Order: sequence, then structure tokens, then C-alpha cells
Amino acid sequence: MSDHAAYLDAKRALDDRSLDREVLDRFAAELPPAPTILEVGAGTATMVERLVDWGVIEGGRWVAVDAHEAALAAGEARIGDACGDVGVEFHAADAFEFAAAAADDRFDAVVGCAFFDVVDAAPAVDAFADVAPMAYAPITYDGETRFAPADPDDDAVLDGYHRHMREFRPGGPDGATALAREAAVIAEGASPWVIEPPYESGERTVLSHLLDTVEGAVGETGLDASGWAERRREALDDGQLRYEAANRDLLVHLD
Repeated sequence: MSDHAAYLDAKRALDDRSLDREVLDRFAAELPPAPTILEVGAGTATMVERLVDWGVIEGGRWVAVDAHEAALAAGEARIGDACGDVGVEFHAADAFEFAAAAADDRFDAVVGCAFFDVVDAAPAVDAFADVAPMAYAPITYDGETRFAPADPDDDAVLDGYHRHMREFRPGGPDGATALAREAAVIAEGASPWVIEPPYESGERTVLSHLLDTVEGAVGETGLDASGWAERRREALDDGQLRYEAANRDLLVHLD
């Protein structure tokens, strides 16, 4: 399993407890009995397993799309072409290219977990409106990250992290706000990520990946975050590191 796939699997329990259940219930209420779902940024396909396990969907068709072929392959190897009574298809592809090619294939909803903050909201809404009437966008970053205990370089590093989101990739630190601005909100709620000691299974993997992500992103802006990252890894090794990120779950109309 690739490092990216291992991270996605490791954060499943974190996502489970972070999801806003009222938004999820509203999403379930909007779906027909056997929906056809397009999931973008599907990763290792934990979302379809989750929604089947929780009784949100009990049949229908789930089309899982992700550009990370290794992560998608790990999901396919785990669940095959069926998850309960839901038929699952796996497509290694760019989400927007897939949606454009599937314009004649209408879905009941688009699902994108931690996806709509790494794309530009306006073109994403336009693209997916061609294939579905609504989008469920859980764990969409809402502009704030905190680590504890405090470090003297926290402000500079996290400012650089947000700068990288604004200048070096699509989307930005205001991903949830941008999506809410571009699409009519049906339901929304907070879904913060919180990891604190003592760590549960998989949480050290998640924290290690997040530290690598922050250090790498900040480095691309020209700021050296290696000292900060080294101190944070020492705190992680000592079982002292706490992490929190503000996210929002949104259910929006696309058309």
C-alpha cells in the first residue's frame, strides 16, 4: 500500500467522528432509495463503506473516481465491485475530465470528502452541475489549523501553509466559504478534526503525514519549516502533540 493510501485509511476513524450527522441525515433524506452517486477524490473508497455500514445507502450504484491510482487500487482490492448491495465502479481519472466525459450519465449526487478545498469552487460547481443536482462536501477545510503545545514558529509556519494554499494550488484555506458562496446551501455544520493524546489507532500516521504536508508546503513558499517540523515530530514521538483543523460539512444545490 502506498504512503498516501495508508494515510487515507488511517484517517477513517477521524473522519467518522468528525462528520456532522445532521448534514449527513439531510443528505440521506434527499437521496432516492437506490441512488447513483459520483464520488470525486474517492481515495481508498472508505466513504462508500461508511455510508453502507451506517445505513445511509442500501443499494444503487457508486462511481469512485480519483487521480491517485494506487489509492484507488487499494480500495478496489479491499471491497471489489460490491459494497453490500451497492455496486461500486473504480475509475483512475481526473475528476473534471471524468465528469465532462460523463455528461450524458446523470447522477443523483456528487460526493467529495476533503475535495472542494483543493479545487476552485466556481468551476467545480459548474462542472458537476452538468451531471448531478447536488453535492455532499464533508470535511471541507474552513481556514484554521492549530498545533499544541505552542511553538514560537507556529504563526509564521501556518501563515506560510495558508499562503501555499492560496498561491501554489487550486482552492485555498477558505474552501468551505468559497463553496457556500458559489452554490445554494441546503445544510451545513462544523466537522473539526481533533487529535490529542493519548492517540488512538492510526492517529500517529495521520499526524506524521500532516506534519510532512505542512513542512513541504511551507518550503515551497521559500520559508524553512524544518526546525518547526523537527520539534513537532519530537512532540509526536513523546505523545504530546495536539492538532486541530476547522472543517465544515456542506450539502449544496448544484443546479
